[in-house]
Amino acid sequence: MKLPFLVSSSLGVSAVLVATCSYAAARTSSSKNLQLVSADARLIQSVDTKDVAAGQLITAKLTSDVKDGESMNLPKGTMLIGKVEHVQMSKDKGPAKLSLVFDEAKLSDGKTIPVKATLLSAYPADAGSYWAPTSDSVLPNEPHFISSQERIDQEPGTLSHVAMHSAVASKVSGVFLSKDRDIHLKSGTQFQIALAPSTAASS
Repeated sequence: MKLPFLVSSSLGVSAVLVATCSYAAARTSSSKNLQLVSADARLIQSVDTKDVAAGQLITAKLTSDVKDGESMNLPKGTMLIGKVEHVQMSKDKGPAKLSLVFDEAKLSDGKTIPVKATLLSAYPADAGSYWAPTSDSVLPNEPHFISSQERIDQEPGTLSHVAMHSAVASKVSGVFLSKDRDIHLKSGTQFQIALAPSTAASS
């Protein structure tokens, strides 16, 4: 079964890998597994390690529907609300680091829902889709199980000089790293993101 947005920790991510990598989905209902639903989203504002501060509010807008068939129904246009968890500015061409957490979904009627969010990939605002569905592809909003031990490592290239790392088990949605300069995520930066109700994550 093809899940083009999931990459094991032993692989680097590139446009080609995001389009073609496969993942053996776990089908157990063990407490070690979470039912996460994939979705697409875009960052609303620019975030730069040169001037952003820890605790600063960040938002992203869903560009696809999210339904798990039971407790979560987030239509396209829902806002994901989060914050900057940690920031390290580059000094003297040194490393930079940016950690983001998305933990709430805000519906059009103003209602907010706590969510567990894990970034699966990130790519530029002007990038096209990195994969095209085939007859046996999993639809982007189809529920599926992901091991709570799953880690995603996106190497530099897809998002310029910036790497992105995440783990389902972490409270942080994703960590962006640069070896020798600041990190600038432009408004409109695209995310592939896995979502679950926070109650499911805590159980």
